Amino acid sequence: MRHHFLLRASSRGAGQVRSWVANTRWSHTDSRQRLSDFWIPTVNVQRQDAAPDATQLLIRAGYLRQAYAGIFQMLPLGLRVQEKLEGLIDKHMRSAKASKVSLSSLTSKALWQQSGRWKPGAEFFAFKDRKDSEWLLAPTHEEEITTLVADVVQNRQQLPVRLYQISRKYRDEKRPRGGLLRGREFLMKDLYTFDATPQEAHKTYDDIKVAYRNFLDELTVPYIEARADSGDMGGNLSHEYHFPNVAGEDIVIACTDCQYARNEEFVSQQPYPPQVIKEAPTPTKNAESLLQDDFLSLTGRSLVRAIAPSNGRSLNSYAIKAALKGILDIDSGLEEPLPFFEGLVATSAKESSTNKPSIYYLLDSRVDPQCITHLIANDMAQFSPAKVNFYTISAADNGINLLKLQDGDPCPECHKGTLKLHKAIEIGHTFHLGTRYSSKLGLAVRHPSSQEPIPVEMGCHGIGVSRLIAAVASCLSDEAGLNWPRVIAPFEAVVIVQTSKAERLQAAEKIHDDLAQAGSSHPDGPVDVILDDRPDQGLGWKLKDADMIGYPVIIVVGKSFDQGKVEVQCRRLKIKQDVDIDGVAQFVHSLLKQL
Repeated sequence: MRHHFLLRASSRGAGQVRSWVANTRWSHTDSRQRLSDFWIPTVNVQRQDAAPDATQLLIRAGYLRQAYAGIFQMLPLGLRVQEKLEGLIDKHMRSAKASKVSLSSLTSKALWQQSGRWKPGAEFFAFKDRKDSEWLLAPTHEEEITTLVADVVQNRQQLPVRLYQISRKYRDEKRPRGGLLRGREFLMKDLYTFDATPQEAHKTYDDIKVAYRNFLDELTVPYIEARADSGDMGGNLSHEYHFPNVAGEDIVIACTDCQYARNEEFVSQQPYPPQVIKEAPTPTKNAESLLQDDFLSLTGRSLVRAIAPSNGRSLNSYAIKAALKGILDIDSGLEEPLPFFEGLVATSAKESSTNKPSIYYLLDSRVDPQCITHLIANDMAQFSPAKVNFYTISAADNGINLLKLQDGDPCPECHKGTLKLHKAIEIGHTFHLGTRYSSKLGLAVRHPSSQEPIPVEMGCHGIGVSRLIAAVASCLSDEAGLNWPRVIAPFEAVVIVQTSKAERLQAAEKIHDDLAQAGSSHPDGPVDVILDDRPDQGLGWKLKDADMIGYPVIIVVGKSFDQGKVEVQCRRLKIKQDVDIDGVAQFVHSLLKQL
């Protein structure tokens, strides 16, 4: 998106140019994009005052400012990146035949209670209006979009429907961190899809995956598409899109030889039914060196003792949760669960409760159950079977793996490659929701084979727009500053000139015009170029500033001008080359094609 700040050009002599540049900053009468007309408040941000990592670079380069913890103001440079990113998303959403909508940031608490997603104490911004009606600042819009479509769609001939928006979302993070990567207010693209049958919904899901891949390919940043856990969103099919980067909070496990990729949280293993322990066993085997960790259930009434071989690895809490799926949910954040459980048992015994607490022994398949008989016997001595239920969950032949994977482990899918663990930034997530929301919120259509309306199959597909800005910045920045891909750079190129030299300024303006105009002489179209004509800064300062801002291409009208050349730089392609002035436009176009 290009902004033309002024209207038309007027000719001046060389002497007039010097006087005009020296004395006037805001009186240009041409249509050139000029940094002298563009507000970039660069400052030297102190480390203790700035958000970390990429967000700190964005602040220093004048893209944004932090207003409060987890809340940021987007400045003109940042807004140009955001608008270009939104335009790129629009392009690929159109390719997926999705229509754009704009939903309110306010959503009803009652609607979230109806869907079953309202949780007291969760990360919601909740409030009451003057009539005591309860509202949320929407963290996402599944409930609202489902209700909207339910009012309009009644038969399967009206499907499929694909609707998306790019809007602000809100999450009351306890400890906002990572700047734009995990804020309390953020910009997000969410696409919602509606289909008549599971088969059609899965076809839609595949179409959206193709659109996501095409979108990410245009950003030219390496990414991983990983199978993921659906979590609270519902459904049983989910993929995440990650940029491998040390600033990331996720761990993605990928094969070096095939397409196998998983989020560390996604563990596919079959749950096994608990087996009741009725009597204290007699220890029959010396205990091996075992790794043990205790967890308390979310209800607080069950203690889980997870046990695996002690071979230098650590327990994987996600694998433990997967092994317990359908049995109970655990709190993996409680460091010392045993004292809580002991207190619960004492309280339950006094109350003569019929709902006795329970202890579960969850065994990795490599652990011989006979090796924990001493542990069970000790627990039964401490907690009477009359007061506590005891269960084992175990399976032979690698049925349960409770240990974390490591670099170099064999790939479980192709058995040829090895696994590599990547720290990564999640920038997109797709979910097949099934009827998780439609069945609860009245979105159903009639089918020829059914007398009753059948809930519509849904999908949700998100891209973190503000998070993506920080993620790209983190992945492509270097010691000199930011380094944007062409497609979302605030400007594709900058022409830097020392404005006190009239001939050089005129040459810089000519280069700007050659790049900015479209026509038969420029088959690749115009370049989004800006002229650094700020009169109060020297050439060296402007070069450092250009590196910090991260223009894909920098054109310097400097010392080589006297030989009829200018210097063209592209940090990402590692190019710094003197080019004849007449060939600058063609050379810049050739560089941009590679970015």
